[in-house]
Amino acid sequence: MRKENTFLNHLWNVFSRDFRSKGEINRNKIKVWNQSIWNVAFYPIFTFELNANNHLTNITDKLNPIGKTIVGLFSVGILYFIFTNFSIDFDFLENWLPILIVSIFLLIVITVFRKLYLFEKQNQLDEIFEILEIEVEEKKPEKEWSLKNILIRLFTYPFCLFLIGLNIFLIIPNGQYILALGTFGFVGFYLFSDLKMIFKK
Repeated sequence: MRKENTFLNHLWNVFSRDFRSKGEINRNKIKVWNQSIWNVAFYPIFTFELNANNHLTNITDKLNPIGKTIVGLFSVGILYFIFTNFSIDFDFLENWLPILIVSIFLLIVITVFRKLYLFEKQNQLDEIFEILEIEVEEKKPEKEWSLKNILIRLFTYPFCLFLIGLNIFLIIPNGQYILALGTFGFVGFYLFSDLKMIFKK
């Protein structure tokens, strides 16, 4: 389906949840994007560059403008929270626990969205190559048990267990069921996406 690569078209795409493939075709450049249930607002836009003989010369990808806007607003919100709540006299040593919890929470959020973006990007790219019958040399996938990923999981998995325990012993007994549901949903979403990436390999 032909669509122009504009902010408004992507905004409508996010709200309409239209999962059909769309693209913009120019003389030496083709842009293609496809929304899925996993990347509603964070789908990539693939750019295929062609030479004068219509031979594929390069493939690049970038996050769509709605995804970029959400990331920008989230970053601005975090910075606003930091600058309005932390004064010069703020003692980081006395408040190390909430700082650690917030930091790990942000790390999990970033890790989840990064993994989902890369996972869906590769899936869509494979589908495009299959449709166009393009043969590409397989790249070695990132090792899910590399030192970097192990260090991340050493923080995120215990933190997930901590949140589950916090729900069971504190949040639910106090009747805060919506907060508990949100926390369980977040933890479950992270664990599911991470385990999906592990077993996919």
